[in-house]
Amino acid sequence: MNTMNMTMSTEPKGLAGIWQRNPERVAWVIMLMSFFLCIALAVGIPAGARAFVLHSTRGLDVAAQSLWGTALLELPGRPELTALTKPHDLDPGMTVRTDDASSAIITVYAKTLPPMQQEVSSILMYPNTEVRLQRARFPRFPRWSPDPGRLAVWVEQGRVRVVSGRFPDRALITTVETPHGRVTASDASFSVFVSNRGMEVTVRQGEVEVAAHGLSVTTREGQRTWVPLAQPPQPPTSAERNLIRNGNFTEPLEVAWDVGFLQPDVVASGTVSVVDVGGRRAVRFSRRAEEGVHTEVWIEQKLEQDVRDVDTLILRMDVRLLYQSLPGGGMMGSEYPLMVRIDYTDVYGKDQFWVHGFYFRDPTIRGWPLVNGEKIPPYVWWPYESPNLVALWEQAGTRPAILHSIRIYASGHNYESMVAEVGLFAK
Repeated sequence: MNTMNMTMSTEPKGLAGIWQRNPERVAWVIMLMSFFLCIALAVGIPAGARAFVLHSTRGLDVAAQSLWGTALLELPGRPELTALTKPHDLDPGMTVRTDDASSAIITVYAKTLPPMQQEVSSILMYPNTEVRLQRARFPRFPRWSPDPGRLAVWVEQGRVRVVSGRFPDRALITTVETPHGRVTASDASFSVFVSNRGMEVTVRQGEVEVAAHGLSVTTREGQRTWVPLAQPPQPPTSAERNLIRNGNFTEPLEVAWDVGFLQPDVVASGTVSVVDVGGRRAVRFSRRAEEGVHTEVWIEQKLEQDVRDVDTLILRMDVRLLYQSLPGGGMMGSEYPLMVRIDYTDVYGKDQFWVHGFYFRDPTIRGWPLVNGEKIPPYVWWPYESPNLVALWEQAGTRPAILHSIRIYASGHNYESMVAEVGLFAK
């Protein structure tokens, strides 16, 4: 028994024992393993090399610079901010901030022939905006790769206007992420406004996908969508929006309008009232009292609307003139029976205003000017539509930034006029 145990204990164990007992099987196993390893290497190395060539990426050339004022640059891990006094290369993780007195632009370039560069995409930052670059990649081997370029930014707050172009040989996928959702586009122009109430996306050209809370909508040229706080995006609507509240006067006047008067204390003032005329509600301005005294009555609405990203601004309203004691616009061309005035601040920070008047009696005294006046027929509703005010003001050498208020009023000695269906449409 002991001899047998000793003999058994001296037999080789493990692979050596298997080899001795069945060398043919081990040889087959080794040969098959070698064969499959060879196949894996033969397939895997070229496939890996192909995947690397097709899908590996390099960084895009991105730069940020201030347009006016001084924007600030925040580097990852550094609490201090750097003033953007000249163009600065932008790497992922860097943040650009503008205050209420500055704007900036982030530009993506495609390398062409050194040292030339071609602008592919841009992100215009309006005041009080914060943008962080998340990703900017391009295929490392563009000759063989079909992949698009990819740009991703995070907009914490404020308003940006994005122009997502394309490279000469491929698309650029641009993603704008915000606390309220995500916007994805290629070959499109759109703007994004982020506030603590939600996100508004307006498409100028092409189409974009807006996604939030598991739902997405496609928003096309001339449309806009709103993403409320903690909610999915709403269905797209027309990009045109009316900046006037209660312009049809169906609600009480004091809901959105303030009423004002200007006259000496010793004379009777004009009146402002809401009347029903032919199935519509209108505001009536009237004064029938002493002559020879300048008076004004008005309704005014505070707007405080940022229109830096607006290309079209049109005022529409129906006007009706019933009486005017002063012909034309008076001696100074500033007293019409119905007038409208818009106060705004331009992009240079200067306060401006635009005024337009309506009359039906021609001046009877030679030399009385008709400044900013338009003659219309009396006693009928006249549908007024202004020219594009943005283009009009640009021709005068400026561009609106903030609309502060609109005032509709009657000015002169005695007058009677009406206004209805007031709308200020921005797009």
